[in-house]
Amino acid sequence: MFAWYAARAPRERRLLLLAAMVLVGGGLVAVAEHLADERERLARSLPAARLAYLGMEQDSLGLAALRERPPAAATPLEALPDSIRAAANARAIEAEARVAGDRVEVSGHATLPALIDWLAALHAEQRLRPGRLELQSASADGRARFEAVFEVGSK
Repeated sequence: MFAWYAARAPRERRLLLLAAMVLVGGGLVAVAEHLADERERLARSLPAARLAYLGMEQDSLGLAALRERPPAAATPLEALPDSIRAAANARAIEAEARVAGDRVEVSGHATLPALIDWLAALHAEQRLRPGRLELQSASADGRARFEAVFEVGSK
């Protein structure tokens, strides 16, 4: 390559050198523009990333606090129907509950928002999850008939 370059006329060598400098300069300009664009993009996305990080940090602290909290005492099986009825009455839900083996069967009438709130409360406070939930269409007053079976001891 050096021999080929040395064999060129002085004017041709200057032109080749100038062309090489233009190519290198153009590459440097392209890299500089790319770096500036990336820096600007990162500057725009950094506040959102910081907010997401703070949110995750808060969630982590909340989880740590939940882990330190002792588990809720389990309600005895024979007391579950009364406890379930009390939670239902507190939310204006008509409910009948009975123990059937290792399950609690519940039937009644409720509006959908009250029913969802009640199910969440049963899960949070008494560690009950519905194994089966059947809803019938709501009547004119917005209350629907429901039947639920709760598995006792599910976590």
